[in-house]
Amino acid sequence: MTLPLLRPMLAVAARPFSDADYIFEVKWDGYRCLAYLEQGTVLRSRNLLDLTPTFIELSAIHEHVDDLPVVIDGEIVVFADGRPDFGLLQSRGRLSDSKRIAAALRANPAVFVAFDLLYRRGRAVLSEPLKRRREWLKEVVRPAPDIIVADYIPGDGENLFEACKKNGLEGVMAKRSDSPYIAGRRSPFWKKIRAWKSADLVICAWEPGGGPRRLGSLYVGGYRENKLVFAGRVGTGFDTALARDLLDLLARVAATQPLFTLPRGYQGKPRWVDPVLVCTVDYTEVTREGYLRHPVFRGLRADKNPLECAW
Repeated sequence: MTLPLLRPMLAVAARPFSDADYIFEVKWDGYRCLAYLEQGTVLRSRNLLDLTPTFIELSAIHEHVDDLPVVIDGEIVVFADGRPDFGLLQSRGRLSDSKRIAAALRANPAVFVAFDLLYRRGRAVLSEPLKRRREWLKEVVRPAPDIIVADYIPGDGENLFEACKKNGLEGVMAKRSDSPYIAGRRSPFWKKIRAWKSADLVICAWEPGGGPRRLGSLYVGGYRENKLVFAGRVGTGFDTALARDLLDLLARVAATQPLFTLPRGYQGKPRWVDPVLVCTVDYTEVTREGYLRHPVFRGLRADKNPLECAW
């Protein structure tokens, strides 16, 4: 039997809340993927890329699941000190050499965290309510070192959010307990609630974008030992009107020389500016390399000297 390829259901952003019609679970900081389990295991990313060769230690999770063929939605996570570590996961995800993958999985093994059931015995259950799908997920998965089922709590999202924030976790997912699974769509049935952090940083460059907004992203940095260093690239948080105002400001402070060398993975086509504009950026965490995760532009700060922006 061939299971159909699906894209994951996506969530909308929200603030912390509690509601008896919702279940709340930890937002796992990993690689989202769907597990296709028949005679073997195939892990596909939200863009349908096959992640199985990279995370070869997860290639037998079908052996711990009953009622095959099955499709499970979940997250590939690498844990460090009991918490998800996206930096370690990202370093694993960049590997392609089989020997290096084998060495990395011994040092930092991945776990598949399951949180939804889409097919059972080869039959689609996407239209069933989430709470029933979660009950069936518990029935079919036998937890093992390479696969676990995510826990959830009903109703009390605010306390779970505070607990996640206190423990340095990325945030909370809120899902209506009666919701269907809408593959490949972003739906208000699911809400992501991130535990944001904030920093004041210097705008160092910008990159053009498509469409009417014209501003694709901002390159931001901060000072470390009196030297300006790269902190990340911000591509969200400004609408068309704000983007237009920012471009007017950036045009006035255009520079010809790079302020620093951009790291691998961030080397686009930056248009450099003098480091005189300060902005506030929200983010979830800082990677091991020292770059922002999930940054969002929140506004300019005319009241702060760029030299005060430490990083």
